[in-house]
Amino acid sequence: MLELLFLDFKKNKSPKIKFKSFSKEIAINFKFTRCMRIWKLGQRVSSLIINKKSVSFYVLFAVFSVSSQTKELNRNIDSIAILLKEYKKTKQPYLPAKAFLLAEKTKIDSVLKSTYVTFGMASYFNKDLANLTLTEKKLQKLSIKTKDSAVLAKQYYYKSLFFKVLNSKDNLVEVDSSFYYLSESKVISVQLKDTLEASRRLLSMAALQYRERDYLGSENSIIEGLRLVEPLNEFFFTGLLYERLGNALFITGRQEEARKNYLKFFELQKKIPGVKIKYEKARLYNHLAKTYEGEDNYIKGLEYFQKCLAIDSLRFNSLYRYEVALGGFSYNNFKLGYKEIALKGYLELLKSKQTRSYISEGLVIAHTLLGQIYASNRQTKKAIFHAKKGLELSKKIKFSQRILENLICLSKLVKGEKGRQYLEVHLKLMDSIFTRERKKQNQFAKVRYETEKKDVENATLKEENLSKQLELETQRQQKTIGWLFAGVGFLVIVIGTSIVFTRRKKLIFNAKMQQVEAREKERQQIAKSLHDEVAGDLITLHLKLTKQKQIEAVKRVHIIKENVRNLSHQLSSESFDNVSFKNQIINLISDYFEVNFKVKVQKIDTVNWQEINNAIKRTLFLAIRESIQNSKIHGEATAIALNFNESKKAVFLTISDDGKGFLVASKKAGIGLRNMQERVEEINGVFSIESEVQKGTNINIEISKNGQ
Repeated sequence: MLELLFLDFKKNKSPKIKFKSFSKEIAINFKFTRCMRIWKLGQRVSSLIINKKSVSFYVLFAVFSVSSQTKELNRNIDSIAILLKEYKKTKQPYLPAKAFLLAEKTKIDSVLKSTYVTFGMASYFNKDLANLTLTEKKLQKLSIKTKDSAVLAKQYYYKSLFFKVLNSKDNLVEVDSSFYYLSESKVISVQLKDTLEASRRLLSMAALQYRERDYLGSENSIIEGLRLVEPLNEFFFTGLLYERLGNALFITGRQEEARKNYLKFFELQKKIPGVKIKYEKARLYNHLAKTYEGEDNYIKGLEYFQKCLAIDSLRFNSLYRYEVALGGFSYNNFKLGYKEIALKGYLELLKSKQTRSYISEGLVIAHTLLGQIYASNRQTKKAIFHAKKGLELSKKIKFSQRILENLICLSKLVKGEKGRQYLEVHLKLMDSIFTRERKKQNQFAKVRYETEKKDVENATLKEENLSKQLELETQRQQKTIGWLFAGVGFLVIVIGTSIVFTRRKKLIFNAKMQQVEAREKERQQIAKSLHDEVAGDLITLHLKLTKQKQIEAVKRVHIIKENVRNLSHQLSSESFDNVSFKNQIINLISDYFEVNFKVKVQKIDTVNWQEINNAIKRTLFLAIRESIQNSKIHGEATAIALNFNESKKAVFLTISDDGKGFLVASKKAGIGLRNMQERVEEINGVFSIESEVQKGTNINIEISKNGQ
């Protein structure tokens, strides 16, 4: 009878919870908690030996108690939602603390987490540093209480947002700190296998690196994010990562690859429900137009900007994309020599931008390019006006690229000492920007290195603990076997010796692999230093000498720069973490492919490359690269074949060419062949070479997978 009363109460008399957009999860959790409380009260009442009147009293008391709690929680949730709406609108700093007090009254962890997270994000958009710090402290306290790593990841994320708001473009410390906490948050999400959250952090890291002009670092972060999110079949963040990858490729001059990624982004946008596809098409057209503009194909760029401007109601429904298209349309016309059309477009763009209450990059660009157009028309006064205005505004928002453009423009327009001063400031600023960018790249690399180093150390400790446990277990088993099978001691000794020998071989093999990896990292570091620092300094010197018109010195520095860059490329080798071995081989072949020199690859898919150690793959890759170079340059071959094979214990590679060959016995091996043989034998591999004059050359490589 009592159970029926409670079922009827749950069915007909429980108050309905209002589901607010930000508190849906809270309401669901509370509904479950409320039902459990009712059921526990029912069990308590049914355990009492009382009469029917008493049962009715206790049932009514339980219903009243839970109903009151439900109403109170509903009021708190509604009040929090109202406070959030008011805070977003008015930005009053006392509102988050008020909402947090209401949430803490509920004593429900999910309510606390949702309230902290939603108000934290609102604080970020309001640039409210005090409440952003308060949110981070609240999340820290909650993570300690609940021991929930997901809450700790959120705490690190809001810590990074604090430094992002605090950051000024001249302060490397805040940039470094923001990147560090994003990286820490990402690591925790990866450990929790929350790949979507980890990819969101990587998207933020890539955006920060892109803004600070670490384009290679940004590209690496995006590729890592795509590797995590693509298996989820998620469209929104996957699309944003592809768009961001397109931006990184565009800015580094790889326009065709950028277009492919922009098209992937657009295809994913089409799969998102509710997306207005025609405005996403405008976004795509702007991206594609920029890539053609980057190739100096201004006709094609103009064509796509015109397609964008032709989209119905674009100006009224997507003003930003309309302005981007208008600016691009004007710039490409300017480059094609249609100055009147360009001038008209930029004046319209300037008028549109001036309606804003803030200084935007678009406003700076409009003034800058108007200065250039007027300068090309020899309207000096107007050109100087807009160049000075562009310089003034770009300094306010620290828009380095446009500061430089306006300085160089003014140095040409303004005569005398003032013009010379503009040029001097331009040169000094270029040097400082170059130095700062190199420092930022080094900082980002250091943060990632320290984070990865910490992960490796943790993994090493886990492996050591596991190894110790296995060793203790092995010792216990050996003692048990010794007591039980004393009569077969000799056999046990033989088996034990065999196991120890095998393990010793494996340990030696693993140690060699680690040595190879360590040496490869050292080579990579040397190559990176040559490329980023030495080559970078030579570029700066090259620019200065060019400006001073020291022609002979410029030529010599250019030769040295190219030699350093070639040396860095020779020292560096490929990474197989982001790009598969097969794709690396395809990229290598494409670099050497010619009509009269063909490379054939056989049975590469028969090898399970994911289970092959990176050191082995790197050794095979370097052997293939060296063999192709030798066959093409020294062997005068027209074709070369790469034949792969795999057994349970080893991987095999045969490299054959149809070149002029040589007598192996009489010819002293060159440094390339010696290095190839040393690398293979260093990891317990077998290397052999067969060659005859006019009959080509065969190289056979066999490498054990685990040192046995």
